[in-house]
Amino acid sequence: MNSTRTRRVLGSAAATAVATLSVGTLAVPAHAAAPALVLDVGALVQIPGEPTTQPQFGENVFIRIGRTGTAPVPGARLTLDTSGLDGVAALTASGGRCVTAARTISCDLDNLSSPNVNLTDHLWLSAVPGVRAGTRGVVHAALTAPGAESATKDFAVEVGGAVFRTAGIPLKEHTKVGSTFTPAVRFANRGGVSAARAVVEVMMLPGLKVENWPSNCEYATDPGQLGQEGFGTPIATTYGICTVEGEILPNEPVRLNGLDLTVTPEARYTFADFSVFADPDAAAAQAPALRERLAFRRGTGAPATLTRDSAEGIPSGYPDINGHFTEQEVLADNGADFVLTGTWTPDASGRAGTLTVTAANRGPASIFDRSGGEGTPYVRIQLPEGATVTDLPRNCRANDQVLGEPQGHPLNKFDCEVFDFYMANGDSSTQVLGLRLDEGTGPLSATVSFQNQLSEFEEGYPSAPMSWDPDPGNDRIKVALRSAAAPGTPAPDGGTGTGTPTGPVVPASATDPARTGTGTAAAGDGTATPSAGRTGTAGTTTTARTTGTTGTAAPGLADGGELADSGRGDAVPLAWASATALALGGAALLASRRLGRRHS
Repeated sequence: MNSTRTRRVLGSAAATAVATLSVGTLAVPAHAAAPALVLDVGALVQIPGEPTTQPQFGENVFIRIGRTGTAPVPGARLTLDTSGLDGVAALTASGGRCVTAARTISCDLDNLSSPNVNLTDHLWLSAVPGVRAGTRGVVHAALTAPGAESATKDFAVEVGGAVFRTAGIPLKEHTKVGSTFTPAVRFANRGGVSAARAVVEVMMLPGLKVENWPSNCEYATDPGQLGQEGFGTPIATTYGICTVEGEILPNEPVRLNGLDLTVTPEARYTFADFSVFADPDAAAAQAPALRERLAFRRGTGAPATLTRDSAEGIPSGYPDINGHFTEQEVLADNGADFVLTGTWTPDASGRAGTLTVTAANRGPASIFDRSGGEGTPYVRIQLPEGATVTDLPRNCRANDQVLGEPQGHPLNKFDCEVFDFYMANGDSSTQVLGLRLDEGTGPLSATVSFQNQLSEFEEGYPSAPMSWDPDPGNDRIKVALRSAAAPGTPAPDGGTGTGTPTGPVVPASATDPARTGTGTAAAGDGTATPSAGRTGTAGTTTTARTTGTTGTAAPGLADGGELADSGRGDAVPLAWASATALALGGAALLASRRLGRRHS
């Protein structure tokens, strides 16, 4: 869709069936079923009651098309029969692939190669002059292709009907965990006829909850499809659908009452989205698709109500595609302790081994980075001279730059992506590097630190500025790779070489490229329970025969062999004095594409 705030239609195409037959002892080769075409459009499209000129590249009818299977479908054609719009509205297409003959628009789509994609032919509906407000018509849509199962869909068009436009909700700052408040959900009917009800759709991220849903609301929990659709990080999301009966006159402003939000211990920055519709089948409504895949329950509390309110802050005029939406952002007085732990496990020779690094969010808050990446930390591993990487995880890369400038030579510095934009309480990610050490007797140690995009271009960031972290002292650690003793010194078990590693040992080549490692943090991680932890299948465990060493935070970082993160000597202090605050929300997005946008 044109607007990044437009909700993406949920749901996917049906899977392609493959059948096999067996007659006696002769197997008949399997044949893939014919592809099925997919056509999706909102059941009701609402437009202003007066004729409106189409803006350049504008569209107000959003159709998604696709096909099952993996092979492109040639000869696909979309046909729109508009005879049901006579006396109501006119539909045009200006994308170049469509032609109009009488009351039919035909669009040649060539090879349909996507399972689900927006039609990009700029469909525009405009009311005919003099039509009465609230009048409806219908469009018959059909998607066909030779040898494929066709798809058909009818959608209604309403001219000047009841439709809501919302006011913005101010950011709620310095909110206390455990407090309860009522968000100022205010809207007005900007259509030409009265609305019989208001349907309020709610979406809440972790950190907010409704203790007792009103009896005219339904609610359900999504275990994480929202994040997985767009970014790969599962986010447990709560949805609500509240239907408040009662007439709302044209241009009448109202406020929603009785839907109270409680701030939970997971809150740092979080938000709740509200969309209001006069018709549950409105094109942007998600309720029909949500009911297909989630099990909703009815609330038992006092019913939510609507009361007449001031029109201040509610835009006038017929709403655009985003007019139904508003958002409550919350910034709680809360934090999350991000922690690094590391373990070195040498082999029997003492000249090779595995460096295991775990990044974890010990909570209590879950951290949501909505600023486009500045707040999301990655892990930097600075190795000393004399240490060489022999096995590097696929989500790690060598970094040979200082303040964004290539140095023209390796710096023995490696950056590993460990968190996505959403970092749940209890979330952790483990990286395992294979290392080889040069012969010698001097001590060697690796420096491990949290970094982020600011670290690439500005001085003074020995670790990522994470304003939510109450204990930055464990955001940068040292892991001893070799003590002062020369290789070959008897192991602590008496020289038999039968010691056991102090941390998980997994070949780096077996780590999950999607940052779903199963490594465990060091003892003392607390009792935080992962709400969306990265769990995956670990590789083959390698048993080392000498006792490993664990990393420790060290303000001085003065051990021999140490290189600074910039590769110019370790002169950067451990602690940072003034953390850069995480940028907070501007205009909101809808569905999963809202979650990763940069603030305006």
